[in-house]
Amino acid sequence: MKKLTVLSFLLCFLNPLFLNAEWIKLFTISEGDLFLDSSSITRKKNLIFFSQLVNYNKRKSNNVLSFISHSELDCNNLMTRDLNYELYSKKMGQGQNFYTGTPSKKWKKFKNGTSAHLVNKLLCERVYRK
Repeated sequence: MKKLTVLSFLLCFLNPLFLNAEWIKLFTISEGDLFLDSSSITRKKNLIFFSQLVNYNKRKSNNVLSFISHSELDCNNLMTRDLNYELYSKKMGQGQNFYTGTPSKKWKKFKNGTSAHLVNKLLCERVYRK
């Protein structure tokens, strides 16, 4: 039993994904994996704020392997906009931060049936008002 406990303990520290335990993998897309930071989710009336991370399968031309976006979701119409974002040289938002930016903040609506639309709908249905 002690060997199993020690092995589990070591695996937690050796596996970098465990170091980012608040990131929940939602799904895989052709370019990589999408994660949601469960500790970042807050709701103010009909607005939900959250952070998401994309791990790219292949390094982008600007040497980026991951992208973190801090977003706002309007539950009245399921539209989102990015408030700011960061680009990183390693997966899971690690390594050199190449850029921290403020996007145009234009609202986007995703088509019904897309994974982004489903995530937005679930957030609005499952994150309770305070």
